[in-house]
Amino acid sequence: MTQTSSFSALGISPEILEAIEVLGFDTPSSIQEQAIPAAIGGADIVGLSHTGSGKTLAFAIPALECIDPEERCVQVLALCPTRELAVQICREVDKLALFMDGVSAVPIYGGSSFRPQLDALRRGVQFVVGTPGRVMDLMESGALRLDGLRMLILDEADEMLDMGFLEDIERIADAMPEGKQTLFFSATMSPEISRLVSRFMKEPVQISIERPTLTVPTIEQVYYEVVFSSRIEVLSRLLDTGKIKMGLVFANTKKVVDDVVDGLTARGYPVDRLHGDMPQMMRERVMDSFRKGSLRLLVATDIAARGLDVDDVDAVVNFELPRDPEDYVHRIGRTARAGRKGKAITFVGRRDFSLMSRIERFIGVKLTPEPVLTAVQVDQLRTESLVDDILERLKPDAVLPEELKEVEAAPEAMAAALFDLLRERTHREVQPIPEDKPARRARRMPQTGEEAESPQKGDSWQHKGDTVTLFMNGGRMIGLRPKDIAGLFYNTVEMEKGAVGDIRIFPKHSLIEVDASVAPLLLEALATATVCGYEVNVREDKGAPEYSGTPRSSRRNGGFRNSYRGERDRSDRSGFRGNRGGFRSDRGERWGERSRRDDRKKRF
Repeated sequence: MTQTSSFSALGISPEILEAIEVLGFDTPSSIQEQAIPAAIGGADIVGLSHTGSGKTLAFAIPALECIDPEERCVQVLALCPTRELAVQICREVDKLALFMDGVSAVPIYGGSSFRPQLDALRRGVQFVVGTPGRVMDLMESGALRLDGLRMLILDEADEMLDMGFLEDIERIADAMPEGKQTLFFSATMSPEISRLVSRFMKEPVQISIERPTLTVPTIEQVYYEVVFSSRIEVLSRLLDTGKIKMGLVFANTKKVVDDVVDGLTARGYPVDRLHGDMPQMMRERVMDSFRKGSLRLLVATDIAARGLDVDDVDAVVNFELPRDPEDYVHRIGRTARAGRKGKAITFVGRRDFSLMSRIERFIGVKLTPEPVLTAVQVDQLRTESLVDDILERLKPDAVLPEELKEVEAAPEAMAAALFDLLRERTHREVQPIPEDKPARRARRMPQTGEEAESPQKGDSWQHKGDTVTLFMNGGRMIGLRPKDIAGLFYNTVEMEKGAVGDIRIFPKHSLIEVDASVAPLLLEALATATVCGYEVNVREDKGAPEYSGTPRSSRRNGGFRNSYRGERDRSDRSGFRGNRGGFRSDRGERWGERSRRDDRKKRF
């Protein structure tokens, strides 16, 4: 379909066209071009479109077109998954309704007082945007009446279903007038959405917008390989050097958000938090401060990824990798907005590389490795950043302050003294971290991202005494790699390099050689463990043969093959029997997907 040259060709009323012109929109996006005329014509719409495609205007414009300003009742109801998104949609609706007298919109959501929302409904608001839980509460109390409803909109429908709102959505839709128009917008068409469509929509027009690229090319995507305990220090170094002027930091849980904010606040950085445990008034105050630039850094859970819209964010930091690759896309989409450049910085540990690979495959982009900045580099870059800040403030018509006019000193000497004073006041003592050690910094080649020789793998096995072979009921079928197992062992039990030897990975199990001195500690700590998102068990391999006289090379070339055949065959058949219902061999449903969805509801 060829794209139209302007919004005026879509059948939009003059009042809304005038608002669109004031807002600076010139050309409709693909979803807007296809959805707006069909929806204005009265058709039900199923729009499959990704975040950032312009779908808010695609449903907000037809919704405003169907409203009668003379009627003081709710005529449009839009459901969305989060409070932030509800507020964001209302802002867009208010802008589009700038020249429509008597038309107003209100967001309704949980976690805040009922009173302002009830007052708005009593005044006769026509456009309501809300989260399913609060909408249900107001409907059941009689405060939200939908007798005059003309249009129902579901935005981010797949996200709402993932968060467990299916039953609420069905009850809300059942309570609405038969003749209403329905618009569904989602990134994917899941079976649950298909059932909703068939149940509540009449011959809908399906519009599917292919996503050419999941991430914009103006976002530079890099990663730092660091252990979890080093991440606040690495983030501090990036802030010190001016690599992050205004940034969003994402963590997976509220506790990690609090820990990051507390750690950065103790170091003197202007930072605040945003997550579901905060009162709504406080959350709105924090977001307002961030938009105005009073905060340099905002640390948030993914609750902010879909609703926070700030053009000046120059960097997004994934303090932890999200479990869902789509969440990664939503996160980094907060930078490089309005044609600007941006940077996406991701911290990964040894256990995270399989998840990072899934994200790279999903977005079709390889993340670039970067070495952790050393103390010397931090000091040098901090000085350069300070010089840049000074140069930005230079004014040709600047006047020397009265207090300095009487100082008898050469301008060069005065400038040098002021520069030293600024540098001292902005100086922070760099704290040592494991990544500062040369051997650790050289583990991954920064130029190519290829693996160098690593003390965590069997190639560096230094057999100094007795060894024990451990059995783990996880293998290639869940994406395990030697580095994942080695990382799990070294991060769980404190031991010397070389304590973990040869790691052999089979389809459903793995065999790991370890020094006999650390085997009891590993067995106790890893009786049940999680690696790459899967629960595994580690025990001593009772079927291990005596191979004191067998050279390592022969073991690599098949020495294990015959000796372990019986044990391996048995494990291949029943290695995951204890996790019945957890690991699924079919690829249609990922292992543990349901438990992760349940956990997601708890976190946010």
